[in-house]
Amino acid sequence: MKSRAVKYAKFALLFAISCLVIPQCNTPNLLGQDFRIDSQVYVEGKSLPVSENITLFSSGVIYDFQLSDNGESETEETVIFNSRLKTFTLLNHANRTKLDLVDLELLSIYEGVRKETRQDHRSRFLTDDTFVEDIDMTANLVTLSSPQIEYCYSGSQPAKVSILEQYNEFLHYFTMLNVSDPTKVPPFARMELNKSIKRLGWIPTEIRISVEQNSLFREAFKAKSKHTVRYQLSKKDQARIESIKKRWSQYKPVYLAEYRGFKKEPKLKIPEIKTASFEEEISSDQREKK
Repeated sequence: MKSRAVKYAKFALLFAISCLVIPQCNTPNLLGQDFRIDSQVYVEGKSLPVSENITLFSSGVIYDFQLSDNGESETEETVIFNSRLKTFTLLNHANRTKLDLVDLELLSIYEGVRKETRQDHRSRFLTDDTFVEDIDMTANLVTLSSPQIEYCYSGSQPAKVSILEQYNEFLHYFTMLNVSDPTKVPPFARMELNKSIKRLGWIPTEIRISVEQNSLFREAFKAKSKHTVRYQLSKKDQARIESIKKRWSQYKPVYLAEYRGFKKEPKLKIPEIKTASFEEEISSDQREKK
C-alpha cells in the first residue's frame, strides 16, 4: 500500500501555502475582535489565482469561504470554526452534507498521519528535516530553508495586535485540519512556518514556497499566496454569515469517510479512524480516479 502522503502529494502544494485564514481565541475579551482576511493562491507562471478565500472572524466564530471563479459566491466547501468549543464544521455545498470535528478527534488523526509519514522513507523529510531561519528585518523578509523545501514570507505586525492570538491559534488548528483530507499534503513542514510567524508576531502579506524534485514530488514546484487584512466586517460580510447560518442547519450530518467521498454508508466513526485503515476504506476504482 502506498503511503497516504505519497499517493496524494500531487494535490498538496496548492494547500500548503494557503492556510492563513481561520484562528481561535480563548479569552472572552478577544471574542469581539471582528476582522477579515482575503487570500489568493498563485502557481508560478500563472497571472490569475488558482484559488481564493474570504475568511470572516466574528464573535469567536470563523467562517472560511472558498470562492468561485467570479470571486463572489462560495463554492465547494465552507469551513466554520467555533473557537470557544474548539469544533470545526465543514460544509459540502454540492452534496449538502456537513462534518463536525472536535479538536481531540483531529489530534488523533494528526498523530496517526505523522507516524505513517515518518515511517515512509519517501515522505520522512516532511517530519524530520530541519529548517534554518534567516530574518531580514530591514526588508521585512523571512526565509525558512530545508534540503527539500523553502518558505519565504513578508509581512509585519497587524495594526491591531489584539487579533494576533486568534490568528496564531488558527495557524495551528487550520493547518492541522489538512490531515482530515488525503488530497492534501501532511502539514508538518508547514507547522514550522507557523512557529516562525508566531515568534515574530507578524501576519504575512505574501508567502512563497519552493519545493525540490524528490522521491515524493515528481516535479519541482513553486507557488505563492497573498493575504490582506481588513479590520472590520462590511454589511455584505455580515449578510454572508447570516446566509450560511440558515443553510448550515439544512445540511445532512455525515461521518468523515462519507464526507470525503470514500464510501456511501457512514459506518466508520471518526474516533476509530487510523490512517492506515482510513486509506483502506478507499475502493480501488476511487483510487484510480484520484
